[in-house]
Amino acid sequence: MQVQDSGSLKPGLKGPEPMNAHQSIILLIASLGLSHISIATAQQPDPLVQNPFSPWYALDKPAGWHFDAGIGVESEPGYAGSSTNETEVDVLARAIYRTESGHRYFLTLGEAGALFNLGPDTQLAAFIEFEEGREADDDPALVGMTDIDSTIEGQFTLARRFGNASIFATLQPDITGDANKGLVWFVGAGYERFVADNRLRLSTRFDLSGADSEYMRTEFGVTPAEAARTGYAAFTPGSGLKSATLGLGAEYYFSDRLSLLGSVEIEHYLDDAADSPLVDSIGSSTTHEASLLLRWQF
Repeated sequence: MQVQDSGSLKPGLKGPEPMNAHQSIILLIASLGLSHISIATAQQPDPLVQNPFSPWYALDKPAGWHFDAGIGVESEPGYAGSSTNETEVDVLARAIYRTESGHRYFLTLGEAGALFNLGPDTQLAAFIEFEEGREADDDPALVGMTDIDSTIEGQFTLARRFGNASIFATLQPDITGDANKGLVWFVGAGYERFVADNRLRLSTRFDLSGADSEYMRTEFGVTPAEAARTGYAAFTPGSGLKSATLGLGAEYYFSDRLSLLGSVEIEHYLDDAADSPLVDSIGSSTTHEASLLLRWQF
């Protein structure tokens, strides 16, 4: 029995012709080009990781302590639904500790918490913050209204990313109960990208929020006693949707450490919140706030 050589060619078939010098040069240039594209992609910065307010922030940093500080100005409504804004100095001072597994613990002015790395695409944020109260002299529209105490609020956010896009859900309870603010919830989505040779980071966010009846009565309600003092109609809102918010942000990096961070948020109140006399009669159903901050990382 004759065994056929598997490496030999069948009659009538030709083997591959060797490449000439021209073809070799083309193949070399193509290989270098693909390598350049791969390197450029690998070096492209991740905007979600760079955003200081993202659940993915500092995930790319080495284990250990990291700090950022900043100073600027911010303008925000005098109360929820106010038609006038107050402008004040904005200060950032934050310390972050990153573990080997990617969890980050942070402490900042009036806020402390943690960002838990559940995977490259999923993050859980949990923190507490000081929430300043509302006083009658904060805005002329509040004269005669009962003050709202300062309190400690919680923020618990689960976020999932899809490339540069992300979705999130947040629960915000009044932990101490001092302000009678009950529970607020948020659901939303955002998108981030770098432009201008990776020196300018742009961000867009949209969220929808709602609250329980305790929060709505505290922020937007008018009791009969308050109605008698202010002239507003008595109003008792129920639970439901609170507002829809569109946020736009930009950060220009002068260097790896120094940047200029700006943001604008437009909030439109819905349902009972929009029908409150504090909003409908003397305030505005659409409010805005803005900030500009010079930030330094070290």
